[in-house]
Amino acid sequence: MPELPEIEHYRRQLGQWILDRPIERVRLSNERSTDVSPEEFAGALEGRSLLFLERRGTFLIFHLDNGHRLLIALAKDGALYCGEGEEEPPFAAQAEIGFGERTLYIAGKGSVLRLMTVRGLDDVLKTLGPDPFSRQATPEYFVNQLKKRRGALRSTLTGQKLVAGIGPRYADEIAFAAGLLPSVKVQDLNGESAARLYEALESVLNAAIDSGGCLSIPLSAEDTVTGGYLEQCRVYEREGQPCTDSGALVEKMDVSGKKAYYCPQCQYEQTPVFS
Repeated sequence: MPELPEIEHYRRQLGQWILDRPIERVRLSNERSTDVSPEEFAGALEGRSLLFLERRGTFLIFHLDNGHRLLIALAKDGALYCGEGEEEPPFAAQAEIGFGERTLYIAGKGSVLRLMTVRGLDDVLKTLGPDPFSRQATPEYFVNQLKKRRGALRSTLTGQKLVAGIGPRYADEIAFAAGLLPSVKVQDLNGESAARLYEALESVLNAAIDSGGCLSIPLSAEDTVTGGYLEQCRVYEREGQPCTDSGALVEKMDVSGKKAYYCPQCQYEQTPVFS
């Protein structure tokens, strides 16, 4: 499932191919991808240019030259591919947007594309917590917000209210990096553990972005970066495998009805040492 690092990786890479280039063709294979007819959708995009690429949480947002926005929300099985010329994507595309010699292909039957006004987009984004890399998401904000919340750490991280963009994979990886069990109650964390959690969140997300995230499908034919973080995951979906730090076998637990992965020797109710 694409989470913040995957979408940020897409945002950084796509700019070199599609910014400031007119949209020449649009095709929807799945009419449910958008809330207007395929003809209306294509008519609203063709001839427009993309001025800026933005990411909020796991949303990829195209800023068009007429002031409108195109919001792309990838489904659990969603992915992007930017092909050149007649090159085909390695999946069945739900939508295609042509930028001259480059075509952006969008996968995922549940992936959503919405043409929006600035006000309409603001209404969607205001339901999210701040981006982890925004000015608002300071260590002080993070620690103070944890004090106000109740529930398991993993549920809090994936709830999109504390910060936006974290899903199950990175929630487990952040908890491991912080030395905290996914099931720990956030209201019980001391200041040292909360600060360590913030540090882990930043370090894990930055490392994942720089390594190309965890999607196995490349973004282009020449792409050698996408998916580079897959081999760096420490606990997620590694049940029964040795922990890379202690050698203990990674285990799985239930947290609010969801599977969570952790190391029983490296993760605690409170982090024992802050460094």
